[in-house]
Amino acid sequence: MRPAGGWGVRAVTPVALAMMTLAGCGMDASTTLTGDPLRYLITIDQLVVADFTVSSPAAHVDADTLAQGDPGAASALAKGGLQSAATVEYQRNVEFITSNGPLDVVATVERFASASGASSVYAGDVRRLDALPGAIPASTGPLGDQAHAISTVKTTSDGFMAVEITVEWRVGNLVNIIVARGRYGGTRLDDALVLAAKQTANEVGGTP
Repeated sequence: MRPAGGWGVRAVTPVALAMMTLAGCGMDASTTLTGDPLRYLITIDQLVVADFTVSSPAAHVDADTLAQGDPGAASALAKGGLQSAATVEYQRNVEFITSNGPLDVVATVERFASASGASSVYAGDVRRLDALPGAIPASTGPLGDQAHAISTVKTTSDGFMAVEITVEWRVGNLVNIIVARGRYGGTRLDDALVLAAKQTANEVGGTP
């Protein structure tokens, strides 16, 4: 696994509209995206909450970095045909206890040689995500070709409740991950899904 809320009333929210728009945006099995993962990453101008800054600039990362010291994950990435990957992190400095929306966002794109290789890695990641202590799986609605989400809640050193939401999804031969962290009750799955929809649009809206 790599870096790695509540729902509103029954109405068509902006999130729902975005996801319905992208519902048909899965890649054809014969399509292989070959672009640099750096250009698929969500940009700071696509973040929907003000005051974010870049805490870790967009950069290429290797399998060992993605695996975060997990030999099994590193092996799965290699077997899946990982070709290139990139990640970026954004943060905003606001009062935690009254904050709404994510305070920390990490976005990752991994490009594989084939959709089947990406699907295999995605499936293994989902199993690892669901096995994390305290992980609560959640549906994402239509997103790419395959998608899954979890949330975990922890107590900060100051005694406040914090949530980490991970959304992982596949678009053709690309595996995407968005991790959104913030105050429990102030950061929701909807927030992460908006970002996921924007990153998906970067991939399916341009040239391969």
